[in-house]
Amino acid sequence: MAALVNELPIVEPVHDYFAEANVLSAELEQPLRDEIKARAHVKLPKDGHYQFKQADPFRFEGILSYRSGYTQVAGHPSSKIAGVTTLATSVLEGLNVLDVITADRVVAQISTVHPIYGSGQVPSVTFLGTRFDNLRIGGHKVEVERSLDILGPRSEDDRSYFDNREVLDRISQQYETIAKAENLPGWAASEYPKGRPALNGSGQLECSVVSGVKGAPGTPFGHVIDLPHFGKIFLGELKVEREPGNPSKGVYDKYKFRLTMIRLEMGCLAKGTAKIAALDTNGSGGKGSGG
Repeated sequence: MAALVNELPIVEPVHDYFAEANVLSAELEQPLRDEIKARAHVKLPKDGHYQFKQADPFRFEGILSYRSGYTQVAGHPSSKIAGVTTLATSVLEGLNVLDVITADRVVAQISTVHPIYGSGQVPSVTFLGTRFDNLRIGGHKVEVERSLDILGPRSEDDRSYFDNREVLDRISQQYETIAKAENLPGWAASEYPKGRPALNGSGQLECSVVSGVKGAPGTPFGHVIDLPHFGKIFLGELKVEREPGNPSKGVYDKYKFRLTMIRLEMGCLAKGTAKIAALDTNGSGGKGSGG
């Protein structure tokens, strides 16, 4: 009987999923000192699947409240291409901050598709459901101009967002729009100087899925509103991080997308910070270890 030839184990690509979401977190100093930990927080296991959490009605004195909301995260093989899909959503309804900022509904959503290991390492990303419904500041209806395509489509040659000139130019243009705004406060002129590059030595891309607002009181510029007697309001902040992989060990670059729909730096009626409808999505692929 002929000896059997040992067969090499089949090496299957692997993917570690990552996504988390919450509807609200805050650190307050005045008129009350307290920390509001991330509410309705969900985190996706490394092997994917689905997590959902309902946000029950919440009120912190007369400072922060919402009527309802939910968060969800999911990770699974893509049904359309050879890849894996990750979804993160945060929804907040009936938002009220000091009776200054109100909204019927705030939705943050990120969906990414990572190619299967061996076919590329840069994920595509969309923010399709992201929006503000009936956002009002100081009673004024605020029209939000979205820029959900700020990162554009995934490059066909697997070029990183950090090396994609079209992406970098769009981000630089956001900075330039802010720098040219009239009556720009000193702090903003320092943070957004003319000619500020998209890559500012921080190792991450910082931009916004909001390109501008109309109807807001105070001094609006780009995605930011400087509101006297309240503080600073930042809308649709997006940060993209890249962690280099190790090709010799079969590990691809890891990308992280962080979206915060409303970030507040309050300093008058109340003092403190808050983040409303916040998401993180990530994921990394590898060649696996065989069976």
